[in-house]
Amino acid sequence: MTRKSNSKDFKEDALRLAEREGVSQACEKLGLRPNQIYDWRRHQASSQSLQPKGMKTVETLEEYTRRLEHEVSELTEANTILKKAMGFMVGR
Repeated sequence: MTRKSNSKDFKEDALRLAEREGVSQACEKLGLRPNQIYDWRRHQASSQSLQPKGMKTVETLEEYTRRLEHEVSELTEANTILKKAMGFMVGR
């Protein structure tokens, strides 16, 4: 029996598909065995042990940064609204 080697891009795409649709569905679509997806997921998790806390497994560093910047802007806006509300309440 020969062993088929899959590219890194294929594995990443397969993991994203499994994240969205579930491992069983992804395996059925891609012709893989479920243990392959689980092995790739485990390998990816161990190789990314240095990733920032809160970063999703299938998220790139750019996506993570963009998501955090969006959260910061939302929190800054909420903080500004709360400061104005406090000023209004104190001024009563």
